[in-house]
Amino acid sequence: MKSSILQERKSREKQARIQTILAAALKVFSSQGYHGTSMDAVAEAAELGKATLYYYFKSKDELLLAILENGVHEFFARLEERWKGLTDPIEKLETIPYVGADFFYRHPDYFKLYHYLTAHPVLRKRAFNRLHPLIAEKVQRVQQLFTQAIGEKRIEPLPVEELTEIFGSLVMGMGLFTHPPVTRKSLHRKAQLILHIFLNGIRKQSE
Repeated sequence: MKSSILQERKSREKQARIQTILAAALKVFSSQGYHGTSMDAVAEAAELGKATLYYYFKSKDELLLAILENGVHEFFARLEERWKGLTDPIEKLETIPYVGADFFYRHPDYFKLYHYLTAHPVLRKRAFNRLHPLIAEKVQRVQQLFTQAIGEKRIEPLPVEELTEIFGSLVMGMGLFTHPPVTRKSLHRKAQLILHIFLNGIRKQSE
C-alpha cells in the first residue's frame, strides 16, 4: 500500500516537473526562436540543472516535439470537457472556436512553433509521425459531428472531410495570425465571427 502511494506521488511529481519544463521551454522558444534557443536557456528558465533537463529530454528537437504534443493533448482535453453534457452536433461544433480562442490566449505563440516544426526539412517527418495519429483521431470526432448534422438535415450535404479541414484551418488561423497584445475578448470576437461565417453559411435554410 505504501509502495503504491509512493509511486503515485513520484508519478505526480514527475508530471509536474515535465509541465514546468514544457512551459518554460515554450516561453524561451517563443522569445528567442528555434535557432536562438539553447538547452542551457531552457534549464535556467525552468530553474533546473542542465543534467535534470537532459534526464527528461535528450535534445532541443525532442523538447520542441514534446511542447507541440502537449499542446494537442491540452486543446482536445479542454474540448472534451466542454462537450460533456452536450448531444447536439451543432452545439458541439460551436464550442470548438471558443476552446481554440482560450487556448491561443494562454499560448499565443504555440501555432507559430507548430508551423515552424511542420515546415522544417528534417523535423517535420518526426512531427508528423508523432502528432498525426493523435490529431487524426480527434479530427474524426469532428467529422462525425458534421456527418450527424447532415444526417439530421441541419446543414447542407457537403463533403465532410473538406468541411472539417476548412473549419479547422479557420480555428487554427486565430493562433497563427493573432499578434500581441492578445486579449481573450478579441479572440472570442474572432471565434464568434468564424461561427457566423462558417456555420450560418452552410446551415440549411428553412423553406
